Amino acid sequence: MQAHWEEAPSLPQEQEESLADSLSAFSEFGLQLLRQLRDYFPATNSTAVHRLELLLKCLGKLQLFQPSFEICPFESELNMDIAAALKRGNREWYDRILNDKSPREQFCYSVYASLFHSILNVDVFTLTFRQLERLVAEEAWVLTEELSPKMTLEVASGLFELYLTLADLQRFWDSIPGRDSRSLALAGIHAPFLPAVKLWFQVLRDQAKWRLQGAVDMDTLEPVDASSRHSSSAATAGLCLSHIQELWVRLAWPDPAQAQGLGTQLGQDVCEATLFYTELLRKKVDTQPGAAGEAVSEALCVVLNNVELVRKAAGQALKGLAWPEGATGPEGVLPRPLLSCTQALDDDLQREAHTVTAHLTSKMVGDIRKYVQHISLSPDSIQNDEAVAPLMKYLDEKLALLNASLVKGNLSRVLEALWELLLQAILQALGANRDVSADFYSRFHFTLEALVSFFHAEGQGLPLESLRDGSYKRLKEELRLHKCSTRECIEQFYLDKLKQRTLEQNRFGRLSVRCHYEAAEQRLAVEVLHAADLLPLDANGLSDPFVIVELGPPHLFPLVRSQRTQVKTRTLHPVYDELFYFSVPAEACRRRAACVLFTVMDHDWLSTNDFAGEAALGLGGVTGVARPQVGGGARAGQPVTLHLCRPRAQVRSALRRLEGRTSKEAQEFVKKLKELEKCMEADP
Repeated sequence: MQAHWEEAPSLPQEQEESLADSLSAFSEFGLQLLRQLRDYFPATNSTAVHRLELLLKCLGKLQLFQPSFEICPFESELNMDIAAALKRGNREWYDRILNDKSPREQFCYSVYASLFHSILNVDVFTLTFRQLERLVAEEAWVLTEELSPKMTLEVASGLFELYLTLADLQRFWDSIPGRDSRSLALAGIHAPFLPAVKLWFQVLRDQAKWRLQGAVDMDTLEPVDASSRHSSSAATAGLCLSHIQELWVRLAWPDPAQAQGLGTQLGQDVCEATLFYTELLRKKVDTQPGAAGEAVSEALCVVLNNVELVRKAAGQALKGLAWPEGATGPEGVLPRPLLSCTQALDDDLQREAHTVTAHLTSKMVGDIRKYVQHISLSPDSIQNDEAVAPLMKYLDEKLALLNASLVKGNLSRVLEALWELLLQAILQALGANRDVSADFYSRFHFTLEALVSFFHAEGQGLPLESLRDGSYKRLKEELRLHKCSTRECIEQFYLDKLKQRTLEQNRFGRLSVRCHYEAAEQRLAVEVLHAADLLPLDANGLSDPFVIVELGPPHLFPLVRSQRTQVKTRTLHPVYDELFYFSVPAEACRRRAACVLFTVMDHDWLSTNDFAGEAALGLGGVTGVARPQVGGGARAGQPVTLHLCRPRAQVRSALRRLEGRTSKEAQEFVKKLKELEKCMEADP
C-alpha cells in the first residue's frame, strides 16, 4: 500500500476521506488496545507479544501517510496519542492494583520498553515510571497523614515496609544513568515516616533477641558440619547482624542529621544484641556437664569460635552502618559515635574470649602441674629429654585436639594462655624446691627451651618475640640466678636496686647526695646533703629521720663498715650536710654491681627503728672512679637527687634465691634481708 501510495499522483477527495476515516478508526482501535496493554498483550505470552509488535509496526506505518493527506486523519501527533493512551491505561491499572487484595509484581517492562522504543521511539518505561511514582507518592503522603496519630507497633511495621519499598524505587531510579531521584515526587517522602522507623527499630531489636534466644536454646554446641568450627547459633547470630546492616542500606535515610541519630541507635542495638548472644552462650556452656577427665572441652572450643565469628560479624555490621557521606567526617572514616561503639564492643568481646580461654585452659592446670612436678622429681641420673618427654607428649596430644577444634585466631589465644600457664607452673616448682642440685635447674632450663621450640613450631605457632617476653624473661632470670654462685646472686640484688633508680617514685620522698673518689687517699667521699617529702611515720605526722650509708655488695668491700648521719627530729625535710669517707680501692668501685646504698630510717626512742625508704647510686659513674678527678677539692662533683623507694619484691626475690644455700656468706646476707623486711612490715 505504501509503495502504490508513493507512485499514485493523488486520490479523489471522496476516496481520500474514506481512507482517512479507515486509518483513523484503526488508530483509535490500536490506542484502545494499548490502554489495556497488560490485559491484551501480557508479557508472559509470546504470541501476544508478537501481536503487540505487529500492532506497533502498523501504528508506526500510519505516521508515514499523515503528511500526504489534505484531510488529516489524526487529531494530533500519533506518538502523543500513544503516550496519552498508555498513561490512561497506567492509571486504570494502578487503580485496579490498589483495589486488589493480593497485588502481583509485573516483570514486563523489559519486553514492552524495547518494542515501543525500537518501533515508535516512545520511552514507555520513563513515561510509566514517572506517572506511577507520582501516584504512589500522593497515596503515601495521604496514608502517613492518616496513620501517624494511630502509631502502634503493627502500624509502624507496615509503614516501615512501605518506606523500604519507596526507598528501593528511588534507588532504582538513581541507578539509571542520567536520572536523579531528587526530581521525583517521592523526594522528601522520608519525613513523615521517621516516627515509624524509630518505633520499628524497637521491633527489630526485640526480634533479634528473640531469634538469638531461640537459636541458643536449640544449639547443641557442636560444629554445624565437618568443614565448620562454629555451631548453629553463631550462624544465626551472623545472619541477624547482617540483616540489620542490609536493612540500613535499604533504608538509605537521606537526611544526614537524622541518619546520624538512626545509625547510632542501630549501632547500639547491634552491640546490645551481640553481647546478649555471648551472655546466652556463657550461660549455656556453664550448664553443660563436662565429660569425666576431659581436659579439652569441645563445647568450650565451639563457644570460643562462636564469639570470634560474631565479633567479626558485628564489626562488619557496624562498619556498614555509616551514615550518608557529608553527615560528619571524611569519606571512608567511621564516624565517632560508631567508632566508639565498635571499640567498646570489641573490648567486651575480647574480654569474653579471654574468659572462655581461661576456662578452657583451667581444665589443663592439674595435668600440667603433675607433669612439671614429674620433671622436678626426676633423678639427676636420667637424661633431660627423658624427664621432659611425658609433658611434651601430653601437650602434643592436647594441642592436636585444639588445632582441630579452633579457628586460627582462637588457637593463638589459647596457645598464649597455655604458655603463660606453663611458665607459672615452672616458676612455682622453682619456688617450692630449695637446696637442690645444679642439675635440677639445668633440667628446667632444658625444659624451657624445649617448650619454646614446641610452641613456636617452626614459625607455625606463636612468634618467638611473644614467647620470649614477660614471664619467660622472669623465669629465665630465675634459672640463671639459681645456677649462679652466692656472690653472683648478691651482686644481682644490688644491680636490681640500681635499675630501680630509673623509676621515679615521689611517694617516699627524695634524697640529695654528692660523691667523688679521691685517688691520692684511695678513699670514697660521700656527702649526704638533705632530704625532702619524707613519709610521716610518727603519730605527730612527722618523723625523726637519719640516713645509713653503706657500700655494697659486702664481698667487694669486706672491711668497710656502714656509717650514719645524725637524727633530725620532728621533720619531713631534714638537712644533713654530712660528709663520710670510705677507704676502698678504685678497682672495687669499678665493679658492675658496686654502689653506695642510702637507707633512710625513722628513729624510734622506745622500739625498733622504722624503715622510711632507700636509694642506690652506682659507683662506676662517680667522679674520680671512671675518670680522673678535676679540681674542686673535697666537694667536687654535682649533687644527685635520688628517689626513695621500698623494694619489698627485691628483698623477697633475693630471699628465695639464697635461703636454700648453706654457705655462711649466704646465711648472713639472708639474715640481714630478713631484718630489713621486718622493718618494712609497717609500710603505709
